Amino acid sequence: MDATAILSAIACDEQALGFMEHVTRHVSSVQDYVLQLLLEANAGTDYFQRHGLHGIPTKEEFRRLLPITTYSDMEADFQRLADGDESKTICAARVLEMLTSSGTSGGKQKLFPKSPSYDQEFVALNRVARAALNKKAPYASRGKSLQFFYVRKPGITSGGVTTTSGLSGYFTSPAFRQRKLDPESGYTSPDQVILCVDYQQASYCHLLCGLTQSQEVVSIGAAFASTLVRSLKALKDLWQELCVDIETGRVNDNIVSDLSVKHAVNALLKPDPKLAALVRRECSKSNWRGIVRRLWPRARIIQAIVTGSMQQYVPAIDFFSDGLPIASSIYASSECSTLGVNLSPVCSPYDVRYSPFPCFVYYEFLPVSSSSSSSPSRDDLVQLAEVELGREYELVITTRAGLYRYRVGDVLKVVGFKNSMPQFSFVGRAGVLLSVDTDKTDEVELHTAVTTAAAVMAKRNRGDVRLLDYTSRVNLSSQPGHYVVYWELSLDAAMESMEAELRKCCSVMEESLSVVYRRNRREGSVGALEIKVVEPGTFDRIVDHVVFVGQGSIGQYKTPRCARDPAVLRILESSVVESSRAR
Repeated sequence: MDATAILSAIACDEQALGFMEHVTRHVSSVQDYVLQLLLEANAGTDYFQRHGLHGIPTKEEFRRLLPITTYSDMEADFQRLADGDESKTICAARVLEMLTSSGTSGGKQKLFPKSPSYDQEFVALNRVARAALNKKAPYASRGKSLQFFYVRKPGITSGGVTTTSGLSGYFTSPAFRQRKLDPESGYTSPDQVILCVDYQQASYCHLLCGLTQSQEVVSIGAAFASTLVRSLKALKDLWQELCVDIETGRVNDNIVSDLSVKHAVNALLKPDPKLAALVRRECSKSNWRGIVRRLWPRARIIQAIVTGSMQQYVPAIDFFSDGLPIASSIYASSECSTLGVNLSPVCSPYDVRYSPFPCFVYYEFLPVSSSSSSSPSRDDLVQLAEVELGREYELVITTRAGLYRYRVGDVLKVVGFKNSMPQFSFVGRAGVLLSVDTDKTDEVELHTAVTTAAAVMAKRNRGDVRLLDYTSRVNLSSQPGHYVVYWELSLDAAMESMEAELRKCCSVMEESLSVVYRRNRREGSVGALEIKVVEPGTFDRIVDHVVFVGQGSIGQYKTPRCARDPAVLRILESSVVESSRAR
């Protein structure tokens, strides 16, 4: 479907919700029409001909002849596009940009072709998400939003093709720059701050602009929960400088050197000693619980993605916001900007369900029992209208940009229906994180074990000890090998015996892992799990390193749940302050 036409059809909230009501009632026919358009658009490509598809393929030919693919299957084609190949390699449209994902392949960041309509499609998804949020929480649009958005400097391939993250590409696109501005709502930060590629300057200015307009802010958020928590933690280090700027009405020249950013922020400021005194009073208190409500008294909702690995940041957001509702509105990726929308966004962060946005991508689903096979059959794939309640599937997509029957790697569970449209909860990423022998621990199992142990620790310490972030690795330097889990903790009070407490947590984690892991532990083929506590700020230093070496952007970064980068491991190991192992 044409993104421009859909945007015209969903210009207001009522139209957007009516549109979603229509497509959720006609899932099968909408998906058939989308597939037909995708096949027509890319007819005659090298990829189609390579697999015996000539002319405009039919749906039956598509399902019979095109294989299920992974990144390794498509990498050579993607690289040709990155090298500047203008032939119809995998898609008919000329590729001018490649999108970088948060994952890697063979030590290199993954690159995906960006379709010309990617940004407009993202706008359409967000318009529906905004309409759903306004229906459930009308107050969310009755004021300004403090959003911690960050972009990174785009790269250029040897073939002259621009590389950027999905979010950075959107914020620098005409779709964002030419949006309609509303002085009564919109963002607290001017575009110059959002587009600033220096994270330190952008973070400081987001906070400064948000504080100076604190009486107008009704929502606070970021693309991911981790980014929001990191930005709020920065307030602890910067509040004194921020107070000086609020008091004088001028931004600190020693912190903000970008002239366009400085001029835009100074245009918003005016001396406000009363506000500066309030910020000093609140930020100088030892207890930062509810700091969001205290500094932004009209804030009514938090907006951030909190599904999958982002769930671990929910307790920190609850701590800072004193329990403000969290809206996790959209589901998107570098591979596709419009995977799903949460039509009931004001819900528990543990009950988020996404309805696929069926207008730009063709969905198929691989049952988890089949996806674990080394070579799943295309006959195992089911269509969007065929999934079953309660079952888990790996997401497979076909897009206009040349991803055909592509395994995204996300595992989804069918948890309900909106009319005939399935609704999914995000389970996690497919694949194994940790393995020593025949044990195979994935991200979901690890996350469950970590959060179970952290909850036990918090209960035993009356909530004075909280888990802020974690990652893991396998240590094979001794026999038998064992799991190592790195924790960064917030210690509001000293634990009586950290070593004994950590040993207890190690045991709780092991009991939470799979039956195969526990069997191998009993039989001695896997050694005792180890927890290493790192000093405060360690995971922030890892983010700074990743951004500095150009492996990711601050707004897109997600903590890897298994650390394999030698430089990251050096940061972790050099920051260890305490450790203990299960008995």
